[in-house]
Amino acid sequence: MVPGRSEPLVIHRVRALSVVHYPVFGGPQNSNMRIAPLLREAGIELTVLLPEGPGDAAGHIRAGGVDVVTMQLDRVRSFTNVPANLRLLARLRGQVSAVRSLIRKRGFDVVVVNGLLNPHGALAAPAGTGVVWQLLDMYQPQVVRRALMPLVLRRSDVVMTAGMEVAAAHPGALELGDRLISFFPPVDLDDFTPSPERRAAARRELGLEPDDVVVGNVSNLTPVKDHLTFIRAAAQLRQIRPDVRFVILGNVWEHRSGYADKLLREAGSLGLELDRSLIVREPGNRVAELAPAFDVFWLTSVSEGLPTVVGEAMALELPVVSTDVGAVREAVDEGVTGALVPVGDPAALVEATLAFLDADQRRSAGQEGRRRAGELYSIEACAARHVEAIERAAARAPRPK
Repeated sequence: MVPGRSEPLVIHRVRALSVVHYPVFGGPQNSNMRIAPLLREAGIELTVLLPEGPGDAAGHIRAGGVDVVTMQLDRVRSFTNVPANLRLLARLRGQVSAVRSLIRKRGFDVVVVNGLLNPHGALAAPAGTGVVWQLLDMYQPQVVRRALMPLVLRRSDVVMTAGMEVAAAHPGALELGDRLISFFPPVDLDDFTPSPERRAAARRELGLEPDDVVVGNVSNLTPVKDHLTFIRAAAQLRQIRPDVRFVILGNVWEHRSGYADKLLREAGSLGLELDRSLIVREPGNRVAELAPAFDVFWLTSVSEGLPTVVGEAMALELPVVSTDVGAVREAVDEGVTGALVPVGDPAALVEATLAFLDADQRRSAGQEGRRRAGELYSIEACAARHVEAIERAAARAPRPK
């Protein structure tokens, strides 16, 4: 039985295949890995399907004790990357056929589709196989959402959204009734817990002094995370408070190395000294060990759904100052646990942060943030929502006799 549920589950052993189209460990991969043990307790065996290719996701998820299958699986790229998207279209039929063969061979009862743009799992699901389609962000233009939502509504038995703001941004989602289930991504509240010892160790490793005021960010170095705004705001805040230091914990992937170089050039041009006023590190899978070094968390993304890193920061008792994107406003209580600012506005980010440079204000916001993280981001709550979705999908698409 899933914690928080008083009634017994109405289904027996169910096999679910979760299709993720990105080989680098991120939000969807983390969610699948974290909730898999609780799904197993509820009678649901979860397998994650990932694309072949460079990336750390498969190894990371397997290390978490979750079954992983890999195969050639293209994904939609930037709309300006015409060759890659043409390859996807050319290979789509064959890849859908391969996923369908896997579903039949392994006897999966439900397919979980992670994201709007990559429909392989939904198209591959044979008759009698339930489909849970997850809408995880609002990065796609509205015209794209309008074009694809009829397919989502037609092919899915249940639609899950990372917060209700994400549901509202996808035409038709709010009219789904009990076919719509929203959720918050899971955060391990034991891993992400305030600790003076971990804070001191993280600061020593990053080269920070015990009394430094530290503003930090955790996100892979990709343009959608808009680290340029982080750097420009850092330079502005240093003009007001020269004692503040800044840290970016972000993995750099080979195809994004040019973006990382651009960030460092921008920082240098604005007077931020690398490894002194600005520290950039690749955390690997050690975010829980290094993020306790922060005092305030900045999220500068131009698009999100409900970021896991926001829940992790709240769990660490860090005030969160974030761009008002996706469903972040469902997590951050404006003026209480943090603040929301417009996208791409360094001055607004600085202004909203000033109050949280006061130690008492940080402490109050952080403690309330930790309490909210326990309510919203717990692994148990996320698992319960997924069990509910998979149960409904399995019931709407019963297995053939």
